[in-house]
Amino acid sequence: MKKMLAILLCATMAFSLAACGSSSSSTTSESTEEAAEEETEEAEAEETEEAATETSETYTVGICQLVQHDALDAATQGFKDALTEAFGDAVTFDEQNAQGDSNTCSTIINSFVSADVDLILANATAALQAAQAGTDTIPVLGTSITDYATALEIDDFDGTVGGNISGTSDLAPLAEQAAMLAELFPDAETVGLLYCSAEANSQY
Repeated sequence: MKKMLAILLCATMAFSLAACGSSSSSTTSESTEEAAEEETEEAEAEETEEAATETSETYTVGICQLVQHDALDAATQGFKDALTEAFGDAVTFDEQNAQGDSNTCSTIINSFVSADVDLILANATAALQAAQAGTDTIPVLGTSITDYATALEIDDFDGTVGGNISGTSDLAPLAEQAAMLAELFPDAETVGLLYCSAEANSQY
């Protein structure tokens, strides 16, 4: 009888210990799962916050256009349309026209630099030259530029400006144009060219 009672007590104690162990293991497992869930929730919250921050980030683009002209106006509008399509309301434009004055281009560019805009569009040669002189850190895109080597006085130009300046060229096939003139007007002995002598690319 005593032996049976001892066995029952031992069994009860063993069961109690097992139960305690199971409870402890279960508690530990639940704590680990809760901690993992909290970490996941924190990570998701951080990602959401970062995404919100990225979404709410805005950009200011300064546009310096040399003069009001149908071709230059169209280049500026196309640039604005493309950025607006890409960034929506996150991009704002500070559009200024120099009214044909190169010195005004410099004033406009300096105001963009002071305002620390995110990007500068230089529309026409004088605007690009002013941007080159005004900043070497803010990204500059040129448009309505015939030849960057001429505009920026680059020797051994390989098609890449480098630094903070890039853009598009409107260089026409000059040799082919000259050949076309000769073909259309074979008897012409003198050809008059109208250009702006104060503008490097016009000279080019």
